[in-house]
Parts: sequence; structure tokens; C-alpha cells
Amino acid sequence: MQFTTPITDYGKTFFITGTDKILTLGSCFADVVGERLANRQMRVVHNPMGTLFNPYSILGLLGLALDIIDGKDTIPDITDRYVFDSGRGDWFAWIAASKISGATRQECASNLTIALNETVEQIKHLDVLMITLGTDHYYCLKGGSKDKIFAPLVVANCHKMPSTLFEEKVMSLADITNQFDTTYNRLKATRPSLKIVFTLSPYRYLKYGLHQSKVSKARLMVAIDDCMATHKDVYYFPAYEILNDELRDYRYYNTDMVHPSEVAEEYIWQQFCNHYIDHRLSTFFEEWNTILKMKQHKPSSDEAALKLKESIRLRQVAISQKYPEMF
Repeated sequence: MQFTTPITDYGKTFFITGTDKILTLGSCFADVVGERLANRQMRVVHNPMGTLFNPYSILGLLGLALDIIDGKDTIPDITDRYVFDSGRGDWFAWIAASKISGATRQECASNLTIALNETVEQIKHLDVLMITLGTDHYYCLKGGSKDKIFAPLVVANCHKMPSTLFEEKVMSLADITNQFDTTYNRLKATRPSLKIVFTLSPYRYLKYGLHQSKVSKARLMVAIDDCMATHKDVYYFPAYEILNDELRDYRYYNTDMVHPSEVAEEYIWQQFCNHYIDHRLSTFFEEWNTILKMKQHKPSSDEAALKLKESIRLRQVAISQKYPEMF
């Protein structure tokens, strides 16, 4: 008997190779895939600004990076616009999650500069961009800003600042597709061979209520479909459908009942590899997984630790000779 509804139609796909440079941005899946790719020697930058949820913030970050590349903006000017004092003894940036912070303005600006540089340099040589959309809801500062991209200023994170500072809004379908159209054309002008993979976060926003959460996901899904129909080299990986339709059981959720469990994340990752990782890279992953498992082992003595370290080194040498492009 069949007790699940497996996803059999993955639509159009392509294969990622070991030399591809990858950038993952957005919600859950961006980190799930990004971290696993990074652990397997891939040239990937994942969520340099921390987790981003709405299309405005994700596409806005890409727009800022492209402005830097095109000479229309500078990193010092951006840090000057976005870094702010929380009044609690720390500093944050409106375009980033709390990952970008500091005890002083200089420290926060330095961390933001590093993240922007990392994003810019990756985009200059980018082969694959993965975008995970979480919600069509976003927040903006009521006072607006001097920023030339957003008016009023859309924030990536409210950083626990008073709710009276913000206004919550919902993106329309046209908002999403129009901003993607602009970003897509600019990205392709910089990297003509770039491929873009959309995913939809399965995280449910219970604060909106289940109905409004589904409405939000539906709008994002339609927007993704429209973007795929309008532009070439745009793909969709069904992480949302795998969790909600194929697995479809609370045992695949974390204890909060809204985030995927580690088992679900691993299953979704395996499905991604099956459909987007080329054969040679897949074989490398299988061999590298042995090293990852060895690194997780806890030796019982100093002598055992030294032997394990040497075993890992020898295995790495052997794999590097077999797959030189990964090192």
C-alpha cells in the first residue's frame, strides 16, 4: 500500500557541478542547502546578511550589490544609511538580520561591510542563485529614509525595536514580479549564464492565522510561476510540497510544529541532490560524507584523537587527488 504522495514532477532542472559558484538567500531552505553545500567543499555563500524572509529584502540586497558593482553606490554610503543604534547597547543594520551587529557603530559597519563584499564578489562570478521566499508580509519604517531604492525604508528585520516605528504591509503579485523582473535583467547583464532556483519555505506563519499564512504562500507560489514563465533560466524546487504533501506528518516537524525537523531537512536535501547535483559531484559528496562522519566522532583518548586526525588527513589527500576541482 502507498501511504504517501511522492513528488514525481520536478519540472525543468539542471545539474550543478563542483566548480559552480553559488549564492543562497532567504528563509529556511537557503540555510539548509547552503550549509550542506559549504560542508561539502562547494564555492557557496549562504545568507551573508542572515535569514531574510520577504522578496523586498532579498531582491533589495541583490539590487544593492549590483549598484556597488555598477558603481552607482558604495559600501561606506550603504553602511551610513542602514546602521543604527538600538539604544540597548548594540548596533544593527536595517537590511540585515541580527547576524550583522556590533557593540559599536564601527563594529557593526565592519560586519556589514564584510557581508556586502562577500555578496558582491560572489555575484561577479555567480553561476547559481537560490532564493527561498518565506512571506509576502514586510515591515517598513514609518519615517521613510534617504535610501534611493526603498521609500519608505523596508527593513529585513525589526531587531526588537518598538512596534510603533513600523508599518506592516503585504506585497501584491505585481510588486513581487516587477521587482524580480528588474533584478533578473540586471543579474543577467552581469552574469548571462546565471541560473536561478526558487524555493518556497514550508514554515507556517501562525501569527497571521493558518488561512492568511496559506494565502501568503499561494501569492508567492503564483509569483514564482509567473517569473518562470516570463524568464529563462528560472527554476523551482518543490521543498514546500515535499514537506506538506509528500511527508505530510507532524513527525517531520520540529517541536514548535512549524519548522521542518532534521529528518525532513535531510530528506529534502537528498531530493535536491537527486535532481540538481551532477553525477561526478554526487559521487564526491558520497565520499566526502565519510570525512564528515569521521569529524563528528569523539575519540576516547588523546592517542585515538591523533590517529583519527591522521586518518582524516590521509583520506582528504586521496579525495583531493581524485577530485582536484573541489580543492
